Amino acid sequence: MPVPRKVSLSESQVTIEWSDGHRSFSSNMRLREACPCAMCAGEPPAIGVSRVIPLTPAAPEGVAATRFTMVGRYAVAFVWSDGHSTGIYPYDYLREMCECEECVAKAKVGSISE
Repeated sequence: MPVPRKVSLSESQVTIEWSDGHRSFSSNMRLREACPCAMCAGEPPAIGVSRVIPLTPAAPEGVAATRFTMVGRYAVAFVWSDGHSTGIYPYDYLREMCECEECVAKAKVGSISE
């Protein structure tokens, strides 16, 4: 699995340069709304099979990543301008969230063949 070599934050997106040479980017809004933490994505209940409903409302317009930290050798955690900071984004999840032309084209081909 490729690892991030450089992470850059801007008002509109997060850009990651990977060890395999790929340069991915994802909009701040898309990443924030796809936060994988239990408050945002929900979590399995102690008993039963349905998920507990997420507690965090939709991200506000103009949300942006303001800081980040590397989490071990597997993920990146972002601090968002709306104060949220509990999401840990694994590297493979960040690669799936890439919005570059190449990745978007691959995702379309993959969804058509499924």
